[in-house]
Amino acid sequence: METIVSDPVAVEDSTRTRILEAAFECAARFGLGRTTMADVAREARLSRQSLYRYFPSRHDLILALVLREEQTMIAIVRRAMEPHPDLQPAMRAAFAATLRAMRAHPLLDKVMASEPHELLPYLTTEANPVLELSQNVMLQIATERAPHVPPQLAARFAETCARVFTSYAITPPSGDVDDVAETLAELFCEGLARRNG
Repeated sequence: METIVSDPVAVEDSTRTRILEAAFECAARFGLGRTTMADVAREARLSRQSLYRYFPSRHDLILALVLREEQTMIAIVRRAMEPHPDLQPAMRAAFAATLRAMRAHPLLDKVMASEPHELLPYLTTEANPVLELSQNVMLQIATERAPHVPPQLAARFAETCARVFTSYAITPPSGDVDDVAETLAELFCEGLARRNG
């Protein structure tokens, strides 16, 4: 009889995914602030000892959840930009898609309305991993679509884009999404062109 050997990396990834899904479900059910490690372990059908092996603290768990949700947003940005080889229409599509996705997110507005203090540190004072992930993606996009822009200017462009995305995650825009996206893309790209000229 053939013995099937489990891939330990796949098992680790599967368990980590299960934990993050459980954390999301608990945050939706109880609120982010009231979600405990015990709640997540129970939802994930794991012992607390196993949970702490993957995430040594609640802070680590919530940060991983925030980063996972950001990666989902980044995937939306990439899909929106893909049909547009030029930077300005690509940025317009990216802003519009992201603004819509943020408002459609099952938890974001709920947490910001009822317990913003639980999420804000991960988006502001402790936002380095979140900003870094977003900046790296925007830098890659700028480099691909505007290769003539000097690296230092492209890096500043990417950082500013990342900070604007974070700001709109915290506070929704007051105007029509498409109008806001059009204006942002114009400001960013024409500003970039002027600085590079």
